[in-house]
Amino acid sequence: MPISLDETGFRHHIDDYDIDLGASRVVIDDEPVSFALIGRRDTEAWIGGMGTAPSRRRLGLGERAVGAAIEAAFARGCRHVWLEVLEDNQAAFQMYTKLGFELQRDLIVWSLPATGETVEPEPPADLEATRAWIAANRASREPWQRADGTLDRLLERGVALRGAVVRDGGEVAAAVVYRDDEPTVAVLQLAATDEAAAARAFSAAAGGRPLRLTNVPTDEPVSHALEGLGAGQVARQHELRMRLG
Repeated sequence: MPISLDETGFRHHIDDYDIDLGASRVVIDDEPVSFALIGRRDTEAWIGGMGTAPSRRRLGLGERAVGAAIEAAFARGCRHVWLEVLEDNQAAFQMYTKLGFELQRDLIVWSLPATGETVEPEPPADLEATRAWIAANRASREPWQRADGTLDRLLERGVALRGAVVRDGGEVAAAVVYRDDEPTVAVLQLAATDEAAAARAFSAAAGGRPLRLTNVPTDEPVSHALEGLGAGQVARQHELRMRLG
């Protein structure tokens, strides 16, 4: 999947995802030909991007870059490395399994079109309280791009995040953290007691605008709610993990 980053976007990628440039690796053959970026948080690491120049592919250079980055992460105390790979990228999937990665779950990138409807907004919720409710009620581990550490970094660089909750019988039934400083609302985290509550939370965050949520486990109420709302699948990915040591 082609990705284009300017200098500012690349800097945000490094900062938001705790990319450790000291542990990341570049393969050089007269000039840079392959690279692997690696993020680190405590004992967890994440492959935050890798690639090889088109003219130098199928020579094992990407595998060398990733392997060297993993070794550097292990030397810095990491005990697990995570990554996502597109479902139809079998060449990359085979490379990662050869290195020792194991499939954990499948993830979907969802896109919900604008409805054009006027949606009654939920009262603004305290962001920290919203995050605490999500942390206590999330169905599974958040992927790296939407993890608590990522939200902390976004807040540190001044990104305005919003929180909203929906209630059922006076009790919180769903909570959502999102950013809406761009035309498409980006949902970062959402937890819900059931599919119906998740759908209401999405509608509250979107407010009739287009919405996007990255890397949602396929078998959770959040995915079922998005599908019910008419969201489309932008991509499907495998989440892989390697144990180190």
